Amino acid sequence: MARIPAARCAWTAVCLWLGFAALTWVVARESVTAGPIDTSIATTVHEWATANHWMVVVALILQFVGSVAASILIVVVVSAVLIFGSTRGWGSMADRRWAAAVLITSALWGALLNTAVKDAVGRSRPPTNGLWWLESSASYPSGHSQAGITVWVAMGVVALLVFPRAWRWRVAAPLMVVGPMIGVSRVVLGVHWPSDVLGGWLLGSAWLLTCLAGFSWLARWRASAAVAGRSHR
Repeated sequence: MARIPAARCAWTAVCLWLGFAALTWVVARESVTAGPIDTSIATTVHEWATANHWMVVVALILQFVGSVAASILIVVVVSAVLIFGSTRGWGSMADRRWAAAVLITSALWGALLNTAVKDAVGRSRPPTNGLWWLESSASYPSGHSQAGITVWVAMGVVALLVFPRAWRWRVAAPLMVVGPMIGVSRVVLGVHWPSDVLGGWLLGSAWLLTCLAGFSWLARWRASAAVAGRSHR
């Protein structure tokens, strides 16, 4: 975990938390009705999707990729491989266990945070909800959009931490592209306002960076404590 720039992650996370808080305040004031920017973007995307049905098909695929079932499955499988796998050359066992801890914490507690904010804000879904897919939970922030960050982008970070150098970006880059695209699919399907997606991205990114900074500092503290313990023997 020493390769993670913990201080930079922490300061960036602070900025993202502030941005998320500001957006949440704005959304909470208009919880039922969306603003003109939200409405304009949603209408434009909806018209494109209506004219290009392939966008809806891709969006439905991305929706499944970011679903609760898919997220749980991928986190369990990847974490099990990291913790119990014996592949050599893919990072030390300590790095792989820390990476699994980051992924699990990012995904699990990120989902709980999302649910808490949804319940607190209680924003209604767009009127296009149910056209191609129907959602019944509150609209802000988008859980799929957040999962795109706290699960899929997080797996990209895991790849950078543990994969051999030649493979790191080959694996991480697609994951880091798919993650945000899950959020875009929610507007295409008409189940979220654009600000819902932005809120999911901000919350997911802030939480992921908080996890990275926290686990990095914890790993360094434990390493320092271990060295100090050996020196006093």
